Amino acid sequence: MSRPTVRTLLRTTVPTLPPTATLADAEAILRSGDWEAVAVVQRGRLLGLVVADDLAAARPSAATTLTVSERRGALTRIPIHRVMRHDVPTIVPDTPVTEAARLLRDGSPPLPVLDRGQLVGLVGVADVLIVLDRLE
Repeated sequence: MSRPTVRTLLRTTVPTLPPTATLADAEAILRSGDWEAVAVVQRGRLLGLVVADDLAAARPSAATTLTVSERRGALTRIPIHRVMRHDVPTIVPDTPVTEAARLLRDGSPPLPVLDRGQLVGLVGVADVLIVLDRLE
C-alpha cells in the first residue's frame, strides 16, 4: 500500500489576504470556523500566516481605557503584515502525511502547501488526523 501524501488533503480553496488587509479582515475569516489560519499572499507568493493567537496578541489589552468600539476600530486599522508569522515551514503536495504530522506535532500553525512556489493549500492537525485515523 502506498503512503498517502498531502495532495489527498488539499481543499479547493485557501483563505488568503494581501499584506495590507486588516486584522479585522483576518478575524472575519477565522471566525467562520472553517480555517485555522489565513495565508498572507502578494502576487501569488506566500509572505506569511496569521492565526488566532496572532490576532489575540495584537488586540488592545482589556485593561485599556479604550471603549469597545475604539478597540474594534483598532483592528480595522492594523495591517496583518505587522503581526503575521514570516518564517513558517512549508511542504509540497507530494510530502507524505506522516512527515506533515511530524512537522505539526509541536503546536505548529497549519502548513502552507506550495507547488512551484504557488500556494495551493493549508494542512492542519485536524486534516492529518483524519488520514492517520483511516490508516489504522
